[in-house]
Amino acid sequence: MKYLMIAIAVLGNISLLSAQTSLPRSTPEAEGVASADISRLLDAMEGSTHQFHSLMILRHGKVITEGWWKPYDKDLVHTMYSVSKSFTATAIGFLVAEKKITVDDKVISFFPDDLPDTVSVNLKSLRIRDLLTMSVGHATEPTFATVSNDNWVKAFLAWPVQYMPGSKFLYNSLATYMLSAIVQKVTREQLLTYLQPRLFTPLGITGIDWETDSRGINTGGWGLRLKTEDMAKFGQLFLQKGQWQGKQILPVSWVTEATTRKIWQDPDAPSSRKDSSDWLQGYCYQMWRGRHNSFRGDGAFGQYILLLPDQDAVVIITSETANMQGELNLIWQYLLPAFREGKLKPAKKEHQALQKRLQHLSVKAEGITGTDGNETEKRINGKQFGIISAQRGFDSISISFSGNRCLVRFCTDSAVHPVIFGKDSWEKGATTRRGPYLVEHARNNRAAYPPMRIAGNYHWQSANTLDLNILYYESPHTETIRCHFQGDDLVLEDISSFDKQHPKNLTAIAITRRTNPPRLIIRGDDMGYSHSGNLALMQCYEKGVETSIEVIAASPWFPEAARMLSAQPNVEVGLHFAITSEWDNVKWRPLTTAASLRDEDGYFYPMLWTNKNYPGQAVKDNPWKLEDVEKELRAQIELVKKYVPRVNHISGHMGSQNLSTDVARVVKKLAAEYGLDAADFPVNKPLLYFPADLGGLRGDAKIDAFLKGLDALEEGRTYLFVEHPGLDNEELRAIHHIGYEDVAADRQGITDLYTDPRVKKAIVQKGILLTGYLPKKQAYEAK
Repeated sequence: MKYLMIAIAVLGNISLLSAQTSLPRSTPEAEGVASADISRLLDAMEGSTHQFHSLMILRHGKVITEGWWKPYDKDLVHTMYSVSKSFTATAIGFLVAEKKITVDDKVISFFPDDLPDTVSVNLKSLRIRDLLTMSVGHATEPTFATVSNDNWVKAFLAWPVQYMPGSKFLYNSLATYMLSAIVQKVTREQLLTYLQPRLFTPLGITGIDWETDSRGINTGGWGLRLKTEDMAKFGQLFLQKGQWQGKQILPVSWVTEATTRKIWQDPDAPSSRKDSSDWLQGYCYQMWRGRHNSFRGDGAFGQYILLLPDQDAVVIITSETANMQGELNLIWQYLLPAFREGKLKPAKKEHQALQKRLQHLSVKAEGITGTDGNETEKRINGKQFGIISAQRGFDSISISFSGNRCLVRFCTDSAVHPVIFGKDSWEKGATTRRGPYLVEHARNNRAAYPPMRIAGNYHWQSANTLDLNILYYESPHTETIRCHFQGDDLVLEDISSFDKQHPKNLTAIAITRRTNPPRLIIRGDDMGYSHSGNLALMQCYEKGVETSIEVIAASPWFPEAARMLSAQPNVEVGLHFAITSEWDNVKWRPLTTAASLRDEDGYFYPMLWTNKNYPGQAVKDNPWKLEDVEKELRAQIELVKKYVPRVNHISGHMGSQNLSTDVARVVKKLAAEYGLDAADFPVNKPLLYFPADLGGLRGDAKIDAFLKGLDALEEGRTYLFVEHPGLDNEELRAIHHIGYEDVAADRQGITDLYTDPRVKKAIVQKGILLTGYLPKKQAYEAK
């Protein structure tokens, strides 16, 4: 009861605070800083190789300098990356203040259901304190190896703890995620929700978001997006020892504890290294100690909340750089000496010049002085190029020029992403196309974000090389699509601003223009029946021509299939409704009780229709019940929608949808109820089967027959090609049934067909439009 009353008192005090919407403003001179010194800092920043996005300087609690490099803006959020960690640690501080946890609580005590089979001595001793100080005891950082998993908590706890926790520093973003998971476990609220009344509302911080994993846990170690002034408020709160507007919202004891050195990053580093590095001054609770008695929260590529207690100052920077130390060195060289005691004489001229400069900051539009590409512009204007290389990012790109603007449409089989580029300036827009991101392979990565704000700029590097620059200006990053035109061929380099050494290389050719091109759905069936099948189906999409994947919800490898499909958000997904389990050596059961659909061992029957090889073992041979079919279909729909929410249609495995007219009616009814397309019963869009029989063919004969079938596709018609990719390996050689024994070799042939460069090239050259069951979405209209 005592602890409950304390918690109520803390929350009650917080609720009485009125949110101050903005920090007070002042002039540099009034707070002991010369405007001319800040102008010299800007000279150095703009003359450097770093790309700055915002700068805010506070002295004595007042904003004395603020500027945004357009198109970045004061009202827009910016990706924080690891600045997020300092906010996560603050949530732990609130929990400690509310007596709900202590920093010495054992981590495994919060997750008894996620522990590995063997819990090591080191894992048993792991404390919240060790998560806070990046001293888990791991020999290698687990984040990038584990974020493609479904359960990050389980993956973290399974990672070997080689050293005694607390003894060695190793930067560990997943450790911070575990802090977020603990907050959610203890409070039954997301980290973001928990912080709202305790931190964000009192500080007047609004309009923020934070990534989650697939289970709805905020990522903790990254993924928070804030405005520049929000960062400054957080920094000022810590500079004021947790006090805000006269109220103590975060205990002084926690602020002191959280900002005091707890561990050395490299205790054996020579003095020469320590003296020149702000990353070797010690680590606190998700904050860094720095030179000049500073401490900070910082994030990848140059996001900083830098606190200077001796100067009573806070410096906020958002940027993109490959040299974060270089950015801090600018602060030490130009800004630190500028802080003086007392007020300075007003310097009206210098202050006005500084204000004018701050209002006209802008990210440089690349290549304004580039080569004139007018002749190539005329030749390629309005053309569409189809991607024929194996690596798949988008399927085609069309380019149109008008005045000093260029409209580019990036097309996948499911969406069109239009982007406008300005020749000598940034053209603003928005897109749902994923841009560069450090934690690209995390499940649920930025899934809930609205369309990303972008600005486009183009220039000609040479007469035949066009650079398309996309600035994602709520993040640090820029993407460059470099187009090398060679006659009717196009070679593209997709270059991330933070990984320029490893571009994605794509080859394209001009698409034959057809007034009403034939459309072709290339379907891959049976995802989930085997690991090899899952691998092959994803390979056929990522490196081939497959446009739709059908997944069996009741199958043994469905969990892996769901993870793979979630990690590849562009491919269309259908539920492959199964009430049979045909293989002799691998089986699956109904998700429901469905007694009438089970054989004597509880599995689905192997066959749908009467089969002489399996007498009495077909659904049709037994008294199946329509209510069992409906119940099972509903359960399969709900399972797939839970793990692959974008599923958009239902197809039938082995003809399940045609078991009877009543079953067909149920399929149509549930499809409508769940907002899915009943793919086997098209309405007003008749599908024709692909006009080629590939049965029994192998190798080049199979591919040649498919290529011949492409020639027979008629204008304006939509065709469906259905097959089952696989891999010829030991696993698949063990999967078969009577009458179909060469499964591995046969399905490897389909994988070879779907990924053969000749097939992709022929489809592009013939102007055939690859599509899914549902029409392409206009992802976001360019204005």
